[in-house]
Amino acid sequence: MTRFHFHIRVAEVVDPDYEGIEIQAKDCVAEAIAVARRIVAEAIMLDKSVGDMTFEITDCEGKLVAELPFRCCARLQ
Repeated sequence: MTRFHFHIRVAEVVDPDYEGIEIQAKDCVAEAIAVARRIVAEAIMLDKSVGDMTFEITDCEGKLVAELPFRCCARLQ
């Protein structure tokens, strides 16, 4: 298992994930999508926008492995 960090970027501001979680590399994007969907659902309930929110997923060495815009995680159908 590898430790991944799921930092949240809103425009130019980054909310760092200092702790991270240990998961299989193949599961890190699926985990990010699941968490982003929960955040999107909460934002909708609070009438807030997530249009400029993005997960920046890094490995334990700080290397960027994926970027996931929250707007791509919402199912609008």
